[in-house]
Amino acid sequence: MVGHGGDRRIVAVVGDGSLTGGMTFEALNNLGHHNQRVVIILNDNGRSYAPTVSKLSESLTQLRLNQTYVTTTNRLRETLRKIPGLGRLAYLGLHGVTSVVREMVTPHTFFENLGVRYVGPIDGHDIPAIESALTNAAEWDGPIVVHLLTEKGRGYAPAISDTQKLHDYKIPPKLDDDEVPVVSFTESFSRALVSEASNDSRIVALTAAMAGPTGLMQFQQQFPARFFDVGIAEQHEMTTAAGMAMGGLKPVVCVYSTFFSRAFDQANLDVGLLGLPVVMVFDRAGITGDDGPSHHGILDMALCLAIPGVTIFAPSSIEEVPVMLASALALDTPTAIRFPKTTPRHIDGQAGTGLNSRKIKQGDGSLCVIAVGKMVGHAFEALEEMGMDASRVTLFDARVIPPDPAMITEALTHKRVLTIEDGVQHGGAGALILARLRTQAQAMGVPVPTSRILGVPRAFLQHNTPDALLAEIGLDIAGVRQAIQDFLNDVPAIELELPLAPRPTFL
Repeated sequence: MVGHGGDRRIVAVVGDGSLTGGMTFEALNNLGHHNQRVVIILNDNGRSYAPTVSKLSESLTQLRLNQTYVTTTNRLRETLRKIPGLGRLAYLGLHGVTSVVREMVTPHTFFENLGVRYVGPIDGHDIPAIESALTNAAEWDGPIVVHLLTEKGRGYAPAISDTQKLHDYKIPPKLDDDEVPVVSFTESFSRALVSEASNDSRIVALTAAMAGPTGLMQFQQQFPARFFDVGIAEQHEMTTAAGMAMGGLKPVVCVYSTFFSRAFDQANLDVGLLGLPVVMVFDRAGITGDDGPSHHGILDMALCLAIPGVTIFAPSSIEEVPVMLASALALDTPTAIRFPKTTPRHIDGQAGTGLNSRKIKQGDGSLCVIAVGKMVGHAFEALEEMGMDASRVTLFDARVIPPDPAMITEALTHKRVLTIEDGVQHGGAGALILARLRTQAQAMGVPVPTSRILGVPRAFLQHNTPDALLAEIGLDIAGVRQAIQDFLNDVPAIELELPLAPRPTFL
């Protein structure tokens, strides 16, 4: 089990929220079958982003709240502490006694039925008890779960009393008296979904333990019978939506963009293969920054474009969100809507229609810029800073991928075409746009314009602010402006190479 030598113990830490995911059960089943020596710490605080939802979670909660168990262990704890000379030693061994009490008042645990020993529950804030339990667990010849009961935010009253905002909420900047709060993409989507659902009882919403972060709290409150939280189980969420669509419902699946990769197989074979009208909503799309390399939403477009028949909507402004949601719900095929976490930009207060692109600015034929989603705002502001050179550039908001054929036809009237996206440039929206450009040029018998793709390079982007990361990869306003000017002046493009992420050090 250990390839680096030495006397080692393998310890895995899992939250109770993650016990709703398939990989956890697969691992437990495998460990029990092979009897591997692994200590599994179950950190049970009853929630992840939202209260944990699962049958196993209910069982853990019942054990946590079992009055006989709680009363008996509390009495034992106080009695053992008072024993002269042996009080501390006996107290440290309390977990063994409580295991006996637990087995008297509860049936054999789920874990032990899988061949995994179970110890607990133990007060996760009692350090001596934890040390004793882990020391003994390390000596067990096989897999063992140490169940710790913890309280998220313990010691800070506001975090305990408001579990939603204090653990997944960024305090908004202070506004001047005459300022109006900016509505986020998530808030705009939340309002639009409730509005659509008020007029169509077939609309249902699904989340993977993230009702608040993905904007479904209002929907849950107004339509509780049409709201489904499947726990941290995106694969199950997607297949459930497929089944609902087959039954005549209009499921809206809400996930963080980065977590969509977990459900790709189900989106491909359960939704895409059958051409089912499931609306996938990807929040936190693009560069997210603060949560590090694991949470950037840069793969969703490339993944969706690998699934035949999926239509992707990418709103560039708040005004586009309700329009695109209505368009997605009206289609009888799989769709996706992606939007970022960052503050929305208002370009001109206009919105497009249906599956059409929207031309924002007409140039002289030198360069056609086709931007996707958030990058439309960056391209627009870059042109605003370019002075007279901006008159040479036509700017399109692609709005929808696969691209609008009319936009492709007009792009062919330009000498150059530049696509801009905040997803991976390999296999992303730009790659498909340029492929359609070549196909259409061949069909029309016209030259193919010189083309370039501006997007996220093939690298793991590290932790930083979104603005800093966008600047690093040339997708901030200054970088977009420079890319446009270089292309207009036929300056050769240089492929950006970022340093590889540091490898972990094995001790």
